[in-house]
Amino acid sequence: MSPKKRKRRKDRSPGTAPAAAARTDQDPDRAPERTTGRISRTPVVIADPPDRRITLLWVLLTLAWILGTFLALANLLFVAMDLQNAALAVEDPTAPLPPDMMDSVGNALVWVLVFALLVPAGGAVTALVLRRRIAAIGFTTALVVSAVPLLWVMPPAELWDALRAHFGG
Repeated sequence: MSPKKRKRRKDRSPGTAPAAAARTDQDPDRAPERTTGRISRTPVVIADPPDRRITLLWVLLTLAWILGTFLALANLLFVAMDLQNAALAVEDPTAPLPPDMMDSVGNALVWVLVFALLVPAGGAVTALVLRRRIAAIGFTTALVVSAVPLLWVMPPAELWDALRAHFGG
């Protein structure tokens, strides 16, 4: 061996030899302890991805809220337009409207309330029970986004009276 190589081998730091000896004495199932200046080849454990069923639940609830609210509002609009046409076609303006038309308006209103208020409220409660903070924040925001305009257009007292009249007969 050349003198330069021999010199390099002698100049090794004394801390590397005991670390190598200690590593051979360890249990093979246990991960080696981290030494300073050394790269650890221990595999990193990555947590499993979130359950896909829960993700599917959030997607379905979000789609039910967005599409359901939109379609329920469209249904309410078309029923109100039919009611307006029926009111214009009546010869006597003081005559009461047909009860089947009023029932269809009540049903459309109930569907709007279900999709605009109950779906995001149910999603927020489910997210809180499952301890999903971001989903709870999202569904609570969706509830506020739906409830504020709805309750601004029709105050809660009028909404309660309309529901009582629809279900009470």
